Amino acid sequence: MNFYLNKIKYLGLFVMTLVLIMFVGFRSHIPENIRNMFSPVSVVSQVLTNDELKSQDGRTNILVLGVDKRTSGNGGNFSMLTDTIIVVSVDKFAKNPVVISIPRDLWVYEAVPPSKINAVYPIALAREKRLNPNDEISVNEIAIKETISAVYNVVGIPIHYYAIIGFDVFKDSVDAIGGINVVVDQSFDDYLYPIEGMEAAMPESLRYKQLHFNAGLQEMDGETALEFSRSRHSTNVSEQGDFARARRQQKVIESLKDSILRSETLLNPIKMKDLYETYKKNVKTDITFAEMLLFYRMTENDIGQITRIVLSNETLNSNSLGSGTLIAPLEDERNDRFGGQYALIPTDRTYDNIHALIRSALFPDN
Repeated sequence: MNFYLNKIKYLGLFVMTLVLIMFVGFRSHIPENIRNMFSPVSVVSQVLTNDELKSQDGRTNILVLGVDKRTSGNGGNFSMLTDTIIVVSVDKFAKNPVVISIPRDLWVYEAVPPSKINAVYPIALAREKRLNPNDEISVNEIAIKETISAVYNVVGIPIHYYAIIGFDVFKDSVDAIGGINVVVDQSFDDYLYPIEGMEAAMPESLRYKQLHFNAGLQEMDGETALEFSRSRHSTNVSEQGDFARARRQQKVIESLKDSILRSETLLNPIKMKDLYETYKKNVKTDITFAEMLLFYRMTENDIGQITRIVLSNETLNSNSLGSGTLIAPLEDERNDRFGGQYALIPTDRTYDNIHALIRSALFPDN
């Protein structure tokens, strides 16, 4: 039994948090011979705990924050902006999973002070560090509580668990498994990719480096995969901006998931240990080990079709759930209310339509 507990500790903590919660399937993707090896895990999980996952109305909701730990150029401090904000909702039978993506530029009036939603966590973190410099646990708890509150106001559903994932997890994970293969849809260059630690360098040209990616299947190490995921200033219009970057991040996640779940990774204790060390270094979560096992038990059922909601101001693809729920205020309003910053706000100036859209996806039979 200890053998299986140790195995599922490495596999569960890393894969369940970074793969299941990052909206890809788990058990159904594992080769049959490997899946059979882990069949005692369900029995073990029932022995360890009879508890239930936190839930409301039969659904468990997890907030996943992708944190940008790049140095800000201000004394080497980390910006900690939560540039990826995702809510994953599953019911207790792992059916009807719903993934809600919230854009980083969404303005939240309820925050203190009002700000873009990606700044709520770092602002609270910095404030609490000044007030309680020697209590790191309390500081993080308060910062995540304020972030959860801001997200709740937007989506209208309670958050039961959270996972804060540093972007470097992609780099370190890719290196831990020896690289990944990613299909690049179109060749592109980015001449404005920021160099970490050079944010204040003069002349400004020293702050950036050029990236180039050829179309087709490309083998990537961790640094290359991270650059591919982060690039925003492509000279190719179709690869510019946050939405193109989000698509590339999805490609990296899918490739990473496929590589982790191969037999040669699962059965390699060195790779699994390296992945677990990456997890410990890059992930903060309130999901306990016992709850990880409960998530595993959920995946014994067919996970079903994933419903994706992307809150955005895009209207070209009207078939995408969430399109047109937000608008970008014009320049006069930006200057008057948002300090001149680019920001997004709900189209109806309230969250009512967003709440209704999300509830219809969570409870389609109601």
